[in-house]
Amino acid sequence: MRTRTLVLVVAALVTAAAIAIAAGPTYSALTAGAAFVLTAGDAGDTGGPAHPGPGDPIGLVTVDEHEVASPVDGGAAFLPLAADDRYRPGRTFHTELGIADNDPDVAAAVSLAVVPMDPAGTGQVGTSPNLTPLLLVTVVDTTTGEVLVGGSAADPSRGWPVADATAVLGHLAARDADPLDGGDRWTAGAPGSRHDLAVSVYCPDTPAVRALDGGRSDLALLVSGIGQP
Repeated sequence: MRTRTLVLVVAALVTAAAIAIAAGPTYSALTAGAAFVLTAGDAGDTGGPAHPGPGDPIGLVTVDEHEVASPVDGGAAFLPLAADDRYRPGRTFHTELGIADNDPDVAAAVSLAVVPMDPAGTGQVGTSPNLTPLLLVTVVDTTTGEVLVGGSAADPSRGWPVADATAVLGHLAARDADPLDGGDRWTAGAPGSRHDLAVSVYCPDTPAVRALDGGRSDLALLVSGIGQP
């Protein structure tokens, strides 16, 4: 974690996932130019419990657009959004990714959020004007067609503010296959162990945005996984 703010975000997301699991079988989820696949990794690679159970953190691996896996330690991953952090009025940054359970035996719930990455937790980049409060986020589960964050799958102007861009992905089946290691190519697990997502960050063309000439924002997608019965 880079700051205390991010530690608190992770704790809040894990708590939200636990509440969603207890509440019932259906929950929802969220999500940069390249596609990633985020998978709950095996505990031996991530420092998690030997046999993760309900509520235990499950490690993650990311799989890039070339379908190559990279392990992530600690049960949480921060994926930078937009290599170019200068947003222009009317511009939409878009990315697609998948999320899957990588544990052979334990199902997963995955929490997601778009979070500021600066030490103060505001999204500020140096002394540049801060566009973070004006940006709008949309996340769509393209496996089900459900809009998880925002008001429309097709209209990014109906996205939600960064402060509200959080969600919990519902039940992901256990992988029921050998877990992936760093450098492995993605191979499918059990049905229901992966969902695909699309994330958009929209910079509105408004007087408020145009007034912040040279505005920037330092954002990342946070993904955190826990075991689920």
